[in-house]
Amino acid sequence: MLGGLTLLAGCGREPRPVEVIQSRGTESVALLIEREDGAGPYVESTAERFRVVASGEVIKSVRWSADAGTIEPSQERVTWTLPSAGTASLTVSIETESGKTAEGAFHFNVMAAPLATSNAIDPGPDVTGELCDLAFDSMGNGHVVYTNGTHNSLWYGRWDGTAWQTEQIDGPGFNNGGEFILKGALVVDPATGTPHVAYSKGAGIITSASLRMAYATRINGAWIREDVDSTPMGRMTIALNPAQAQQPVIVFGTNASGNVRISTRTAANTWSTVPFSVTNQVLTSDALFDSTGALHFITYQPTSTSSAAQSLRVLRGSAVESFPLKTIGVLTPWLSTAWGPDQHFLALANSINEGEWAAIEDITVGTPASASTRKVSAVDYRYGASDLAYGGGKPVVALRNGTSLSLGTTNAQGFWTYTQLGTVQDSSRPSVAIRPTDGVPHVCYQRDGKVTFQ
Repeated sequence: MLGGLTLLAGCGREPRPVEVIQSRGTESVALLIEREDGAGPYVESTAERFRVVASGEVIKSVRWSADAGTIEPSQERVTWTLPSAGTASLTVSIETESGKTAEGAFHFNVMAAPLATSNAIDPGPDVTGELCDLAFDSMGNGHVVYTNGTHNSLWYGRWDGTAWQTEQIDGPGFNNGGEFILKGALVVDPATGTPHVAYSKGAGIITSASLRMAYATRINGAWIREDVDSTPMGRMTIALNPAQAQQPVIVFGTNASGNVRISTRTAANTWSTVPFSVTNQVLTSDALFDSTGALHFITYQPTSTSSAAQSLRVLRGSAVESFPLKTIGVLTPWLSTAWGPDQHFLALANSINEGEWAAIEDITVGTPASASTRKVSAVDYRYGASDLAYGGGKPVVALRNGTSLSLGTTNAQGFWTYTQLGTVQDSSRPSVAIRPTDGVPHVCYQRDGKVTFQ
């Protein structure tokens, strides 16, 4: 029996139905083994638990063996730590109380671990990575921007598939216009690998400082920094317009009025900023362009009550189209977004209340947007921070619950399976992206005060 699948490993948080694997032998006693609390593929170095059952018989004694990996037998059960990727076999021999004997050999396709071993992107002495943003270009190179919390600066890293090289984008400086940085957002031109970064900068007490919108890009090995807009700002997102030669566009919310502004880079160090025509809105999601150049993002309108209306906004030129979403609390989380196939706009809430069923929106965007349809789904019972990507025909999510980080994707039945990634920093936010050259998801996050990649 070949047990290999193409999904990520499942490390179940809740008990799952057992996977029953039947023997194909000719013995008079039919043997089967049950994979306990397992789902998805068999991944190298994973400890899998099995139980043997003999049809219509009471088992008297059991002997387990494997051709690779290590086993820890315990009568009718065994824990098998899987070997390296390839085909591996688990064999069980039994004797029943009635004196019958039987043997079954079970064969499995073992996958390589879907994620690389974690390593610090920036191993220096400073605290880094409370916020990070990860992306890949079409050649498989990794790009990340991350905060340095010790000195309130913004840094960039580039990964060639083996090692990270890091450099500073902005921060406190001498006679170079550098200022303190609170956060940054990254988007990468997939064809050229050119990073484009939107970030907030300013001075004063961070919680009350008047921060301004800024932009940086890396050209010929040097960072070009530009001021975008002097309006005090809060939330922000950046996207590249494929219909305009990957022109950078920054969408950001203003602090005082709760309105949204849209800034377009029309030339080097030249930005055209216009207010969003729908007033009294709060920006709540990453922005995405479709292939025609229509800009998509989500906002909500504050009210004096305990709820507010949330809407998808689609900008086609200067025309604004809208599609109503769910009613939410006034304090709404940020939504990570990703394109699925066939104009599916996916939006994942950064955090949820326990048991919230509408954590992810799957919006099939219509033309006009008012003709859109939507489905909402649960992702996990609880989590405090998250990020979303889409690739290989399925969504991938990074979920932080307290100090525990997991990677989730869906199996053939559409249920979420979870791979535990270990301990991370509480209150930090992970970022997930899928490397296009091999389809492997990777994450950046903060562990032990360091920005980390896995």
